[in-house]
Amino acid sequence: MSLTIRVGIVGVRGYTGQELVRILARHPYVEISYMAARNLKRPIPASSVFPGLGGKLNQSIKPWNLKHAATACDLVFLAVPHGTAMSMAGALLKRGLRVIDLSGDHRLRSTAIFAKAYGRKHSAPQSLREAVYGLTELHREEIFDAGLIANPGCYPTAAVLALAPLAATRRLDPKQVIIDAKSGVTGAGRSVRADLLFSEVNEELHAYKVNRHQHAPEIDQELVRLGKGSFQCIFVPHLVPMNRGLLVTAYLGLKKRVSASQLEKLYRSFYRSEPFVRVLSSKDVPKTSRVVQTNDCEIGVRIAENGKRAIVLAAIDNLGKGAAGQAVQNMNLMLGLNETTGLK
Repeated sequence: MSLTIRVGIVGVRGYTGQELVRILARHPYVEISYMAARNLKRPIPASSVFPGLGGKLNQSIKPWNLKHAATACDLVFLAVPHGTAMSMAGALLKRGLRVIDLSGDHRLRSTAIFAKAYGRKHSAPQSLREAVYGLTELHREEIFDAGLIANPGCYPTAAVLALAPLAATRRLDPKQVIIDAKSGVTGAGRSVRADLLFSEVNEELHAYKVNRHQHAPEIDQELVRLGKGSFQCIFVPHLVPMNRGLLVTAYLGLKKRVSASQLEKLYRSFYRSEPFVRVLSSKDVPKTSRVVQTNDCEIGVRIAENGKRAIVLAAIDNLGKGAAGQAVQNMNLMLGLNETTGLK
């Protein structure tokens, strides 16, 4: 195939940006033609940030410049903090580029819900309406033609994949959805904060933003789309002392009794054609160690004795399927490539 896509990455020094570079540097149809960091005052050699990639990156990382990005790229990944991408995406789209936003700026359809979740008014409501939610397994057809992709958050990716088969078949009781989630420290980004220092997180496990995390309305939004009704999810995230990896355990009420074999059959059928989702047997449970540095999602299902409560577990890499890996999967789909290109 004689295709080369010129790709730009803004925010290459963050964990997600670095993971994007690592994946795209080995992608057979990608040329990383532009790398930028917003807080740079002058260009720096890429080798100073990515010494492990040797001679694969000979260009510089530059201060962000819209004109340079538009000239050098066909598609741009925005791996920038929340509140930043909304002012960048529209300008790139106007210049004919396709954009994949890995921040939270375009994931929520409602400007009011966005303002409540992120504590700021959205400055580009038009691009918010145009964005396609990039959970590939559920929005494949829309993603193919999209100009702007809102790459999902890491927690919603695992949670929605865990709940989708039950929500889509209307078996999920919308008032009995409890999502317990645990993520490695890289999920909090690379900014220097006292509560993320090694001495603070090592030998420590704690919940945070209990039932008020910005990813909660994102999960609700997707469940409403699937289940055609309102949902009242309880979502509790936890920080665990490991670099990367994410595990969701969902405790779910069901509208009708389901056997263990029926539940497993439902999940296997729902994800039968998905290259990155593995439904495990009842003798196994999802493990973060098996999905780290991959774009995979492992799912395990269990049923309570009365048949009206299910426990669904999902494991992903928060930087892989929860961020950069999924963004590349979406890029592949947008370009008409096999979704697994550069990811397997």
